[in-house]
Amino acid sequence: MRLVRILAIFTYNLLISCLFLPLIFIDSCSVAHRVYLCISPLFIPLFFKRFFRKSYNLCGNFGDSSNGKVGAYLINLDVAVDRLNTVLSKISRLPFPVERVSAVDGRFLSREQISRIADLKSYRRYFKMAPEAGTLGCALSHAKVWRKFLESDNQFALVFEDDVVFNVRELSAAVTAAVRRKNLWDVVSFELNHHGNPRKISALSVGESLVVYLTNVQHAGCYLVNRRTAREFLNRFYPIKMPLDHYFTASWEFDISFCGVEPRIVRQRSCRSQIKISDSKKIRSPAVLLPNAIYHIKRSAIHTIYNLYQLLLS
Repeated sequence: MRLVRILAIFTYNLLISCLFLPLIFIDSCSVAHRVYLCISPLFIPLFFKRFFRKSYNLCGNFGDSSNGKVGAYLINLDVAVDRLNTVLSKISRLPFPVERVSAVDGRFLSREQISRIADLKSYRRYFKMAPEAGTLGCALSHAKVWRKFLESDNQFALVFEDDVVFNVRELSAAVTAAVRRKNLWDVVSFELNHHGNPRKISALSVGESLVVYLTNVQHAGCYLVNRRTAREFLNRFYPIKMPLDHYFTASWEFDISFCGVEPRIVRQRSCRSQIKISDSKKIRSPAVLLPNAIYHIKRSAIHTIYNLYQLLLS
């Protein structure tokens, strides 16, 4: 996967350089401006720095496991009893042991806690708003699951949020098939938002395919993750700079293979979110809008190139 990342970043830099270099032939440019435009591509690799480079290690030392065991983890707020009863009736029928994980309720995070766990400046710059307490609680809940998973002897974690709907037989078959093809992926997401422009890399269970996405996808309602990747997620978790579903889909940052299943077999119920507990206020300042636009252009480009190489080398 490291080779894929290197190739993706090289291609990205090459494409950007091709956009810069013709500008040196513009007659209206001064000599100093031409020199600047000529050498500016050399600094593009520095411009595309790793977003999670400065992180706090949350992981600790955990052993590895190669026993093929899958453990299911259900994230659920203590007050959401109805949701628990609804989804547990299905999850408990899966052929994997299930552990309920008490979700972190973001409403009880103090300002001091939020400022300590989140990089507020980066969050505002790249997502045009301050982090919502509920969104931070969601991220902390998934990190809590990853730690529990690494403390177990399971090789894979099947992670659920408590507002998902699925067919038990269909999901069981897909998870079993994915484990048999474990060399092709590090994360398999069964519940996603956005089309993503999927491209097939392997057949999975009956009627379903394992795919990579050439454009952006989001959500973290149901996914399968291996131990190495859970460790990487934890190692770079703090400070929180983006919502969880933006964080763990940035596969190039972790040198991992992020895949999905098409057609999608898990969906979120149409009910009021317990995460978005207030309306987000977007920041409209030019000082935020320009870096935000640059970041998302870069992210989209490297996402496509990285996954395209992954597709070609699979």
